[in-house]
Parts: sequence; structure tokens; C-alpha cells
Amino acid sequence: MAYAAIYPEDVIAHHRALIARRRAERPSDEYRELTAAEWDEFLAHFELRKVPLGNCGCDHATPCQHGNACVRCLLLRVDPAQLPRLEEIHANLADGLQEAKEQGWLGEVAAIETTMAAAAQKLQAMRTARETLGLLGTPYVRLSAGRSTPCETRR
Repeated sequence: MAYAAIYPEDVIAHHRALIARRRAERPSDEYRELTAAEWDEFLAHFELRKVPLGNCGCDHATPCQHGNACVRCLLLRVDPAQLPRLEEIHANLADGLQEAKEQGWLGEVAAIETTMAAAAQKLQAMRTARETLGLLGTPYVRLSAGRSTPCETRR
């Protein structure tokens, strides 16, 4: 069996060497300083990505493919403060689904069901995250076998 000791300094040095090699292979104008106008355009992109439920995670210079129907979008990052709004949207979709079924609007039924599933998934993810984040507790050090010096533990 082989053993290799890897130190943080080595990892950093190798990573920097990789970046230098990759940059040498690319056109040099890709690494020029941005103009003020280019930087302003880049920052404005993120202002345009703010939507009622949070932020759209679409790449820079790409249009929203959903026409801001972001509830379905996998790239929507829902603001936790908007949980009540998302719950209200989900409830309204349920009402719309009932009407669409009564009217026989099969295309609308399918669209609403897709949107409701996406909203339910986002709601579940937000609730799970909220519950999980609350259970971290205070870290402490435990005594473990193999320690050569005792350490204090928090009880």
C-alpha cells in the first residue's frame, strides 16, 4: 500500500500552477480588466434576477426561459421570508386546478399540476431546511481514544 502526505501548501501550489497553465492556453483578452460599463452591466443582471419569491439563478446574459413563471424553475432561490407567499400561491393553484377540472380545460389542468408539484417541492425543501438548521446545537469536544493529552468536554 502507498501512503502520501498531502499538505495544504502543496494543494494550493498545485492549484495555482493549474490555473497558470490554463490561463496560458486561453486568449489573453479574457483576463483583461473589466470596464466600468461591463461591470455595471454584470451587476444589473442580478438586479433583473430579483423576482417576487426570491432570486432567479439563471446565468449572466441569459434570458429567463420561463417568462418569470419561476415557481416551476429549478433555478429559483426562494427567500425564506417568502414562505407564506409561496404557501398562498400553492393554495391558489389548488383552487385554479379545481376550476380547470370542472371546466374540462385539460391543458390548464396539466400546467397547474406541474406548477403545484414544483411549489410543493420548494415548500418541502424550505420546511426541511428550516427544521434542520434549528437542530445544530453547540459544538463540543469529546474525549476519544488515542488522544495523548486530555481535553475538557462540555457537558
